[in-house]
Amino acid sequence: MNTHAHAHPVNPRKWLTLFAMTGSLCMILLDTTVVGVALPAIQNDLAITSLQLQWVINAYVLVLASFVAVGGRAADAFGRVPVFIVGVILFALASVWCGLANSGAQLVAARVLQGLGAAIMQPASASLVVNSFAPGERGKAMAVYAGIPMLFLAAGPVIGGAITQYANWRWNFWLNIPIALVSIALTFIARPVDVRAPKRGNDFVGAILLLTSLPLFVWGLMQGSEFGWSNPAIVSALLAGAILLPLFVWWETKHPSPLLAVNLFADPAIAIDAAILFATQFAMTGLVIYGSIYAQNVLLFDPLKAGASLLPMLAPIIIVIHFAGRLYDRVGVRKPALIGTFLCVIGMAVQATAASLANYPLLATGMFVLGTGIGFVMSPVNTDSMSRVAPAQRGQVSGLVQTLRQIGGSLGVAIVGSAILLSHKSAIEQRIEQTLPQEQRATAREVLQQASKGNRAAIDELAANAPLQIIQREVLANSVATGWWICTATLAGAFIAATRLRSMAHPFKPHGAHKPSV
Repeated sequence: MNTHAHAHPVNPRKWLTLFAMTGSLCMILLDTTVVGVALPAIQNDLAITSLQLQWVINAYVLVLASFVAVGGRAADAFGRVPVFIVGVILFALASVWCGLANSGAQLVAARVLQGLGAAIMQPASASLVVNSFAPGERGKAMAVYAGIPMLFLAAGPVIGGAITQYANWRWNFWLNIPIALVSIALTFIARPVDVRAPKRGNDFVGAILLLTSLPLFVWGLMQGSEFGWSNPAIVSALLAGAILLPLFVWWETKHPSPLLAVNLFADPAIAIDAAILFATQFAMTGLVIYGSIYAQNVLLFDPLKAGASLLPMLAPIIIVIHFAGRLYDRVGVRKPALIGTFLCVIGMAVQATAASLANYPLLATGMFVLGTGIGFVMSPVNTDSMSRVAPAQRGQVSGLVQTLRQIGGSLGVAIVGSAILLSHKSAIEQRIEQTLPQEQRATAREVLQQASKGNRAAIDELAANAPLQIIQREVLANSVATGWWICTATLAGAFIAATRLRSMAHPFKPHGAHKPSV
């Protein structure tokens, strides 16, 4: 069912619509935490390097960031319902391939397709939820839309840890199949109202600029730690990305029908909302991924215990996000955004301190504070960005905001991962020089290098060398702490941005414009 942009859509089956869209987000978030816990097992099974292991995560996140704008545009052009269905089907098929992969290259390729499916369905699903509810109900609806998937996000590490420990890591991907089937079935039953935007021209130049600049830049950031930062390919990729990204933004401001409506940032509140979500995703992605590795390789937790170790961060989100949604409906975005970003900074700083000490109780305390902060941020800020525009523009603003959010996640994996690898390499060399006799150093270097590349013989040799294991754990603990201090600084920027945010006097009303303020 279609409706014109100027009429507010009414969906008599809005709750079925909400749960159908929620199912899609469940898959996207479930794969983040499930895969994170399974990374050590994947590395051991497929014999891939530490850098390739990062690509198992970032191939998904990077494609999602690069294509989410295309997904938002496709939803506007072809209808949110059919585009949503296509995205869910693609995501499900890619999940099957992930579970069948027998090499690192195959798994990364399958993750690319997963990211594409997620990019197609996510903007459509968020818009369908907002369009199905009246302004006074959107905070509550978006709290459900984001809150139930947070239950999967919280349970994901435990589920993934149990599956990895007692079955096989491949089943972590196959969990998506029943969720996808239920989501598709509910969509057909609910028949959600589909608000289509007026037909617009194509922006092929903008698409090319976006789909080349961001991947080149992220590739340079990730591969630089392996190839060397002075390597011509790395320098060229980083320069190309640094030049093409601003060129893309400039092109979008001039194009009459842009792929990504960057002109929406003329409303400073939307720009601030996007910046806050960018920083939150940057920190959370880096924490969840490397937190799972840290728990298993530094704290020596088994996969199940490693998954459970993340619950102090993830569990509070489920509770707080519902309270925050209702708080937004009453007082607007400023108060929850300020509370949330402040708690995020404190929680992340505590975790960075605890990581270098290998102190799990202190780490769990920081996780709890961070999770509480994320709960205050996520629903109000996301709802606020889409409530500042007309229904027909919500696909555009969703695509814009979600692009910035996913870019934050991709850069979080790339920057935090590169910082950890660089810190690890230099510190390992220093520790070997300090603790091992001259005649043992060359062998120690070779064992550690080959083990990081997934060489099973080297991994077995490392497992039998207690002094070398101690060195590796100490260095990894300090390296992860370095990455998490970077996350802390990013979240501090989000708090500063939140101080400039002002709540709207009224949400957008089709027949009465408001002037958003900052």
